[in-house]
Amino acid sequence: MANVTIDQFISETTKAIGGAAKAIKLEVFAGVIDDTRVDFGRLKGNWQTTTGRAASGEVENEDKSGSGVKAVMEATITEDGVDYLSNNLDYAPMWEEKDGMIARNLARVETIVRRTKK
Repeated sequence: MANVTIDQFISETTKAIGGAAKAIKLEVFAGVIDDTRVDFGRLKGNWQTTTGRAASGEVENEDKSGSGVKAVMEATITEDGVDYLSNNLDYAPMWEEKDGMIARNLARVETIVRRTKK
């Protein structure tokens, strides 16, 4: 770190933190999508990733594998913004209560953060 200016240090640190934040969000959000049961594909396909504010509507998207939803998620998530993963189907909360796809992945955050630090 010798000969590094304060501005360079701030820039490199900010970039590293942003990259880690994005990697953590990607892993948590992908885990939620992967853990969502397939109910003809619409529950898994209705996950929406947005920045700045949560999505407010539903989408007509059947995605049994979740690959399409995850591709959009990967293109949407930012390094430094507040990103949301929303599923606005009326029955999504019932399946969260039964399956815990969100709770299970939020419980993994500490482990993901530790792994991302390395």
